[in-house]
Amino acid sequence: MKNFEIAINERVIEAINYILSSKIEMSKADLAEKFGIKPAKFSEILNKRMKAGMDIIQKLCIDYEISADWLITGEGSMYRTPGVMNEAPPPDRDEVVRLLREKVADKQRIIDLLEEKVEALLAGGSDGAEIASAAG
Repeated sequence: MKNFEIAINERVIEAINYILSSKIEMSKADLAEKFGIKPAKFSEILNKRMKAGMDIIQKLCIDYEISADWLITGEGSMYRTPGVMNEAPPPDRDEVVRLLREKVADKQRIIDLLEEKVEALLAGGSDGAEIASAAG
């Protein structure tokens, strides 16, 4: 790969990492799907074992407001419209509700496990100190 191709690919990876870190997309798998590629190929690109194709570069520029000038030359701002990518889109209500339910379910599993431990300790004739150490 020529030096300018390597530099372009590194900027593509930088843009992708920004999109992921700013939660514009929820996961690498979501972003790979938006790019129309399999997660394995996406991983290869992020790990610099493959270079991004023009289809990915085009989607970055059109769908995510990444500057084509910046991608190609490295000059200027990463974004076509200043401030566009600095604000995450409003969260999807259904996605927020789903994530909150998952967190509640996780906490409930922990509570259930602690209750089981307490019951087991009490059934074995344990004193309060053992129960307190099991809960901590």
